[in-house]
Amino acid sequence: MDTEHWKYPDAAKVARSVIDKVKRNDVVLMHDIRATSVAAVPEILRTLTARGYHFVTVSHLRATM
Repeated sequence: MDTEHWKYPDAAKVARSVIDKVKRNDVVLMHDIRATSVAAVPEILRTLTARGYHFVTVSHLRATM
C-alpha cells in the first residue's frame, strides 16, 4: 500500500492514513527520509499490533515466496 506519506507534513496524519487504509497482507511503503514518516511508525505499529497484525521484514517475506 502506498501511504502517500509525502503529502502530509504531520506524523499523526501519516499514521491515521496508514491505519485507516491498511488491509490484510498489505506491504506498507514508507521512506525514512521524511521525519514525519519515521515519527508515525510507533503509532502505526502499536495500533496495528493491537488489531492483530504482525510484521515481517521484506527479506523474510521474500524467503517465504
